[in-house]
Amino acid sequence: MRAGGAGRLAALALAPFLIAASDPTGDVAGCRDGRAAGAPDLVEARGTIEEEGTSARWELTFADPLEIPDRNGHPFRVDVAIRDPRVPVVSFAYFHRINRIVRVDATIEHPTGILLLPEHGANVFNPPIVEGRTMTIQIPGRQIAEEGDLTGTSPGLEQLRWTVIVRDGRACDFLGDGRATERLVPASDPPTATPDPSSGPHARTVAGKSPWIYVGGVALVVALGALARWRARGSGA
Repeated sequence: MRAGGAGRLAALALAPFLIAASDPTGDVAGCRDGRAAGAPDLVEARGTIEEEGTSARWELTFADPLEIPDRNGHPFRVDVAIRDPRVPVVSFAYFHRINRIVRVDATIEHPTGILLLPEHGANVFNPPIVEGRTMTIQIPGRQIAEEGDLTGTSPGLEQLRWTVIVRDGRACDFLGDGRATERLVPASDPPTATPDPSSGPHARTVAGKSPWIYVGGVALVVALGALARWRARGSGA
């Protein structure tokens, strides 16, 4: 095995742990142009397909703990802006070529709103889970993508592209450049909402995965690297 082949296998081994879009800290600015402050600072976003293809889930991480309800001025707003390639797109304000919005306003009840822009449709679902710096939004896939069969699966979820826009008044934080380019990826394991008491106080999960899975992935990468170095020395002898 060449060293390059080992590197590719190492990347594949770590891929389940790296599927998240990062965003710079301290990049809150004016929604259109200029300077503004006040919106929560988004630093990471992860989108997954859950429950055997029947729901979409976004886990958003911010620089500081979120305060909901937001009692300082207008409540801040979190928009997951989505582009479905099978549906006409629209552009307005700072939204570029999208056709669905999954929206949370930091009000007392803060339900999850779902807007189907070309169809002029709207729906409401359960509020997100907010824990410290993390907001987790999960909705049925059928509310933003067509169902495939009677099981409720939505094969169209994998075709969606998304981004995140956080706004508070005139201040915004865009994930990347604010264009819907991120993918929803299949979740390898169900997310763990509540730790198992029998696992002990120090057992934590990483992106919904057991820490031992993470350790195993790292061990595999180390082993592949060692094998590549051994073969490289053997071929040079």
